[in-house]
Amino acid sequence: MTKILLLIVICLMPSTLYAQWYTGQASSPIDGKDYNDIRKKVIQQAIENASLQASSYIKIETTVSDGILSKSTSNIQSEHQISEIKILNESVTNDTLTINVKVNLQTSLNCTKDQYQKQLVIAQFPLLTPAQAAAGDIYTLPFHVVSRFKNELINQPNVFVEELIPQMVFKPNSSMDTVNLRSVNRISHALSSQYQSQYLVFGYLRDIGLFNETKSGLLNSTTSPKRNFTMKVFMYDRISDSIVLENEYHGEGGWSFNSFNRVDLSNSLFWRSEYGQTIVDTLFKAAKDINETLSCEATKAKVINKDDAFITINIGTLHGVKTGDIFKHIKLKNIPLNQSILTTLMPPNEATYLEVVQVSKKISLLRVPPKQDLNGMKQHQIDLYDVVTTVPQ
Repeated sequence: MTKILLLIVICLMPSTLYAQWYTGQASSPIDGKDYNDIRKKVIQQAIENASLQASSYIKIETTVSDGILSKSTSNIQSEHQISEIKILNESVTNDTLTINVKVNLQTSLNCTKDQYQKQLVIAQFPLLTPAQAAAGDIYTLPFHVVSRFKNELINQPNVFVEELIPQMVFKPNSSMDTVNLRSVNRISHALSSQYQSQYLVFGYLRDIGLFNETKSGLLNSTTSPKRNFTMKVFMYDRISDSIVLENEYHGEGGWSFNSFNRVDLSNSLFWRSEYGQTIVDTLFKAAKDINETLSCEATKAKVINKDDAFITINIGTLHGVKTGDIFKHIKLKNIPLNQSILTTLMPPNEATYLEVVQVSKKISLLRVPPKQDLNGMKQHQIDLYDVVTTVPQ
């Protein structure tokens, strides 16, 4: 069988990605079945087997025509993405088809990053089913959870937590609810006068239900109380009006407390218990995912003031800004649609660059270098609430 080299482009990332080849093999009996159907399944399994070597899981849908993999769509649950697939060989022995493939996986771990911390605010996480808090009288658990979530996020290297706010951004009516972006956008704008953060983290506790786990042995069985901890987390980009992260996290741990008495959630005994540690571990996973997501997002800051001399943006030394740093201007435009307004970022045809000339903890003063703006027209075209972003190095 002729070897086929295929390029499947499923990633818009630039060539900064790191690529590595992995090999995979799969077999399946033919048993009189349609050969092309069996072959497609074997190729899929071989690619999945190769991807597992990179600690990835790839769900693949392929179309094979005349020995050529002509279509492939992939759902990759890792830092890796398919770049190329090469069918090395295939053979039929004892009515069993075996195929060997090489898969070139790219990793986004080396994505383009900047040196700035991304600023966010955290909203309250309500209970989806308050009645689940009756066991142990832990109705205040959401407040303790979000406070500890803030601490986990503060310890992440790419995150600057502006504030833990008292508002609930989204309270679902059922476990199947999805976020209404328009509603989140309205709440976000209402918070703009108080909080400058680009990102808004919110969500809810889906399940803290108590249950009994039974383990059967050879001679007897044991039953122990356990409790769920399932949370849904969203991260909303207030500048681009989009959800950049939506994940659900689940853990369960042994419940070692009297469910008919109130549990003291301020006591370290609770947080050192198996269930308390389950919560902390789950919050750490969510904070780590937020940090990794933000690490590959370009920093954006809003213009909060302008005068004849300077443009003022809403990040400063606390976020890593230094005198001499360069940012690029992006225009914020409102486009009228039917019964609504679309706010979008529109890069100018000719880029305008600004240099940081003064910086304090939370704000920076920028200007277009005079030698690049002799008549001041470039700086004059920058308006209040426009956006500046980092320049790729």
